[in-house]
Amino acid sequence: RRRARAVRAGPSRRVSSTSMEVLQRVAAIFTTCSTLRKAGAGAQDEEVASEMQLNAFEFRNYRTNLEASQQLVLERIVNQWCAMLVKGKTMKVEGEDDKVYLDKDLLTLEYQGEFYPLKAISRMEMFKDPDEVIASDAPYALDLTFEGGMGDVSLKFNFENERHRLNFALTLRILRTRDPTLDPSQNCVVDARDDDDDLDEEDITFNKIVAMQHYNIDAGIPIVFSVSDLKIYHKLQSSSRHTYLEFFVRYPRQERFLYAKSPTTHLPQQALETEEGAMRRKKEKKEEVDEDEEKKKEDLRRQTLGDEVPMCAMRFDLKNVKLKVPKVPHQIFGRLMAKDDYFPTAIGTFDFQVKRSHLQNRMKSANEKKRSMRNQRELPETLRIPMFSAWKVPTEDGQGDAYLKVGTLTIRLMGYVHDSLHPLAQARAQAEARQQAEDDHDEEEDGEGEDEGESGSRASSSGSASDSDT
Repeated sequence: RRRARAVRAGPSRRVSSTSMEVLQRVAAIFTTCSTLRKAGAGAQDEEVASEMQLNAFEFRNYRTNLEASQQLVLERIVNQWCAMLVKGKTMKVEGEDDKVYLDKDLLTLEYQGEFYPLKAISRMEMFKDPDEVIASDAPYALDLTFEGGMGDVSLKFNFENERHRLNFALTLRILRTRDPTLDPSQNCVVDARDDDDDLDEEDITFNKIVAMQHYNIDAGIPIVFSVSDLKIYHKLQSSSRHTYLEFFVRYPRQERFLYAKSPTTHLPQQALETEEGAMRRKKEKKEEVDEDEEKKKEDLRRQTLGDEVPMCAMRFDLKNVKLKVPKVPHQIFGRLMAKDDYFPTAIGTFDFQVKRSHLQNRMKSANEKKRSMRNQRELPETLRIPMFSAWKVPTEDGQGDAYLKVGTLTIRLMGYVHDSLHPLAQARAQAEARQQAEDDHDEEEDGEGEDEGESGSRASSSGSASDSDT
């Protein structure tokens, strides 16, 4: 019986061991660096994997100024290029096709047996390759300069597509920041020279400028608005009469040109709902004669003037406030806050959209002036923005709860586009700023050298004077 059992059990064990080997091979295939999880998982043991490899690269954990959708795009670009470079990708380097590798820590490039640490990158230059032979196949060049103890070393990569070049440069720039040994004072200069040659001032129109994404806050499209008043239709639930308005271009960032706040304004007493009044409204105890007469008067007034009858108006000292939006159309969010003793509380929310029609064309081009004369609207434009309560109230039909329209915020809004928002002008301004910074640095070094020379001459003169005295 034992022998028969062993005979029957033998094939199943062999089949199970074979299936386990197949599963292990499949798992080894799917746990390679095509997805950037912990690189030590699967085929490699934790003893062999490095500390950097165990700390898996997740770009989403990095604090950036990008929006969520932009960061997802950048994550996908970095992950794709890392997967290709870890396996080895054939690229055109120094005019020849050869394989380029990225090490398991994603910190060092390998080319023809030479290692180039990403932290040593000091300059990235993007330009159109002047070599006609190479430019016929891959015209877009990227020159990387690596600092070394024996001097600077450069590698030139060529790409058929401009987007591929940009994605590769972004990947290297982001991976470079991951190196724990990177000196924070070491800057990587990015110089895009071919952009100035390709762009023509006649090609960049008003419509293209307002539609393109401006990632830098200072380079955004300026808008100016003033708050007229806030008409209140219903009583507000607030623990404080001290209120103020907030405007967000990118919620919740409170930065210059992205956030505006009004001074504190007192909430009118007739617009403040006390706790007793709220309890009375919830319990629906309106049996007194005076209240019935008041309700009849209010119903008659609403039949005559409509549903939106303001009980009072609030004015805020918020005039000619300047914000900058990344592009149009763009949604701006705001809220009415109550300033409490402990922390502020939102009692009303609103939002409005900045459209192309709100912008004034101030470009100096003759064609743009003609277009602006034909399509220009009267600005600033008056916007009446509905404000809703921050709490829900039962609906009239009793189907559920909904946010109540408590008021209307009236503002006057306009924006403008001028030639400084042109990509060529921005590139020139950045180049001038870099040149000015370099000149200031050189002047500081020259000043320090002159100070040292003066101090040395003073010391020698004092020494000669003391010798003559003796």
